[in-house]
Amino acid sequence: MKKSYILILLALAFVIVANGQYVVKSKHILQPELNIEYVRSNADFWIQHAYDYQYGGFFSNIDRYGNVTTTTPQRSGFGSTPYKRKSLIAQSRHGYGFTRAFMMTGDEKYLTYAQSALDFLFDYGWDKVNEGWYAFAQADGTIDITQNWSPDLNEKWSFQQHYALLGIVANYEATRNSKSQEFMLKGINSINNNMWDARKGYEGYFSTAGVDWKNKKNKGFTATIDAITTNAELNYLITQDAAYKSRLLELADMIVKYFIPQIDNPNVKVLYPEQYTTNWVVDLNASKNGNVGHFIKTAWCLGRAYLCDTTKVEYKNAANKILNKAWTYKNGDVSIWDHVNGGPFNEINILTGEWTGSKGKVKEYWVVEQGFTAPMINYYISKNDTYLEMADQSIGFFMEHMVDSVDGEIFYQLSPDGTIVNKGVKGDDYKSGYHSIEMGYYAYLYSSLYYLKQPAELYYKFEPAAHEQSISLTPIPMQEGLLKIKSVTLNEEDFPNFDPFTRTLNIAANQGGKFKVTFEASRTQPNSVIVQEKNIVRMYPMPAKEYVRIDTSTGISKVSVLGLNGHVIIQQNAGGSNSVNIELNNVQSGVYLLVVEQPDGSKEMKKLVKQ
Repeated sequence: MKKSYILILLALAFVIVANGQYVVKSKHILQPELNIEYVRSNADFWIQHAYDYQYGGFFSNIDRYGNVTTTTPQRSGFGSTPYKRKSLIAQSRHGYGFTRAFMMTGDEKYLTYAQSALDFLFDYGWDKVNEGWYAFAQADGTIDITQNWSPDLNEKWSFQQHYALLGIVANYEATRNSKSQEFMLKGINSINNNMWDARKGYEGYFSTAGVDWKNKKNKGFTATIDAITTNAELNYLITQDAAYKSRLLELADMIVKYFIPQIDNPNVKVLYPEQYTTNWVVDLNASKNGNVGHFIKTAWCLGRAYLCDTTKVEYKNAANKILNKAWTYKNGDVSIWDHVNGGPFNEINILTGEWTGSKGKVKEYWVVEQGFTAPMINYYISKNDTYLEMADQSIGFFMEHMVDSVDGEIFYQLSPDGTIVNKGVKGDDYKSGYHSIEMGYYAYLYSSLYYLKQPAELYYKFEPAAHEQSISLTPIPMQEGLLKIKSVTLNEEDFPNFDPFTRTLNIAANQGGKFKVTFEASRTQPNSVIVQEKNIVRMYPMPAKEYVRIDTSTGISKVSVLGLNGHVIIQQNAGGSNSVNIELNNVQSGVYLLVVEQPDGSKEMKKLVKQ
């Protein structure tokens, strides 16, 4: 090896060490395929414990051990006999979870259960008189009006209107099912016609309206940011419709206009207020119990919106502002981020900067999920190593502590170090198979396509039609030209009729079945994304002990391990293989340089840490 090349490597090495380039530890990032079995296990839990074989759909209330529990009527005049309740919101969330489980595994039984959950929602959840969605039902589909609080009694809440669409839109993405399309369009038209405030200067979805859509009032987080989470981004990715993109960007603009400036409000100690009046005047008192998960989720939604339109640099900047605040905020022993055990805490009073009682300094399942998704997508955008560390810490905590390895699925709430289960229930009106499976779905796609730049496979089921079909697929947002289809099979046979760059399947009349689509991400990113390393070589485990494995899709001709003084310690030929193991038993603990030479003569250097 030439002396000049060694000097260059040494210079780069010292830059890496000096800058503290973060080394990923979580195997669920380094080995994305592990998320597939994780998702399969969670989906099977719900089939085993929550499915209603009599009426279809899924029961909501599931205890820590997988038992269906009952709800006791709390409103006078409705008796006192406990019954098994079904949240209609949870049916859509299960529709989402089972659809994603099919897309990751190819097992069509999950589509059957997704359809059962969604059919229950379609049959009983739609208000046939006024339009829109109900929230709760009894086992046989009777609308539940027995609780002291229920939006079904006197109002429609933006939360249920948006989240009812979650599983429907995902199912349409994976199947182009006509029934899912019908209710997707009905639901979208309903919220746009009945909950959108079109007054100039006050645009946005209302938070609540009467059951007949009168008395519309207030705006806020759920009406705005959850609209992106549940349907606005997916609507655009699936259809590439300019109208859906316009609505997505309108919602992102509202985040930048109304929510982000409140971070600097002198009356706000931390996070931002989530509640606003109808005319977008902030309501600090109603917002005082600040939700960390909502705060971080906002950065996730901004990152997704930015990747749909990279001219909107204000989205990227706003997401960075949120994540930087989440990482650095400290007020005595109160912080957003747990720098000891990893991942975000749960709830802080935005006016005092203190924990909100027992709901504050704990870890909740869906908040920790946001601690992965938001930083991971924004690491891809900005290449800020802090965001990679946040994502790695969160998924590490989630998979080590949140996952119940004994009884299945994930816990609801844990102590900060994950050793105490504060709340172990597996299902309630809102907790279902959604967040747990969503975590695995995006851990698989983001780790593969955003971080490792390696292919990712997803399954779709498109039924034959009497006419030709052209179906475009965009599972995650990415800058124009960077995401393409590598290969496709139909019913396990090669399917050549696709455009890799528009990601379009051209399906002949009377042709259909199960498609396995392999996506790949370009290794070249545009100028709008700052690139600090090529990241075309995957190296694990890290830190290494007995060996290190190197994978790359472009082939390996030779691997060298060098000391920081430039001395070659190991040199191993790979003969163009895509993977090679380097034994490290005779290498002392410390920091080294690993140089991968590819068949085309190009070289890539990585930092190797030997324990």
